[in-house]
Amino acid sequence: MNRNAHRLCLAIACAVALLPACRAGAARPDLAPAAAESSAPSRVLTGAVAFHPRRPLLAWSDGKRWHVLDLPSNRVADFATDAEIADLGYAPDGDLWLVADHAERWRDGELACRSDAADLSRVLGTAGDGVVAAGYAHVDGAGPLRHPVWIDPRCALTRYPAEPLPAGIADASGDSGGIPGKPTRPPRAVPPGFVAPAGTSAKPVAVSADGRWWVGEDAGRLLLYRTANGR
Repeated sequence: MNRNAHRLCLAIACAVALLPACRAGAARPDLAPAAAESSAPSRVLTGAVAFHPRRPLLAWSDGKRWHVLDLPSNRVADFATDAEIADLGYAPDGDLWLVADHAERWRDGELACRSDAADLSRVLGTAGDGVVAAGYAHVDGAGPLRHPVWIDPRCALTRYPAEPLPAGIADASGDSGGIPGKPTRPPRAVPPGFVAPAGTSAKPVAVSADGRWWVGEDAGRLLLYRTANGR
C-alpha cells in the first residue's frame, strides 16, 4: 500500500470512530477531556470567580494570584498582586476589579488604578462608573455589620455608614446588598430557570454571558462545567 492510500485509510477509520485516539479527542488538545460531557467538570477552581460580561473569559483568584481562562482555547493567563484577594468581579466594560485590603482595577492585563487601604471582603456589584464593595465586622458584640464602599473608576473611595445585614443573612457570603442610588450588576449571576444537568450535584453559582459555561459549588469546591449547548 502506498503512502497516500495509507493516509486515506487512517482518515476513514477516524471518521467511523475505529481508532481510539480519534474517539478520545487527541486532535483537540485545547479542550480538557472531561469537557465533552456537560455533567463532568472541566476544571477545579479556587477562591472567587467571575465571567466576563461579553467575552468567553473566566477569572478566578488563588491567594495573591489571579488567573484568566480563555474558555474556547483553555489557555490561562496568570497575574499577581501583593495582597490576598478576597473577591473579584468584572465591570460591564470588561475591566476587572479585585478587592482585598485595598481595591484594584485591571484593564487588559494592566493595572489601571489602586485604592487607598480598605478592609474589603466582597464585590457586591459593578457598574460603568464604579463598583460597590464591602467589609464586614462585629462591633460591641453586634454583627456582622456591613461597611459599604463606593469605588469610582479612579479607585477613589467613598465610605458609607455601617449597617446590619438583612434578616436571614448570617454572614458576608450570603450578602447581596448595595448602596441606594448606585445601580449595579452582581459579579456572579445565574439566569432564572437555569438547571444543572442531571448527573451533577453541584449548585450553580455563575453562568457565562453566552450560556455555554457555568460554575457550580459542590462539597466546598468550585467546578467549571460546559452546558449542553457549549459542546
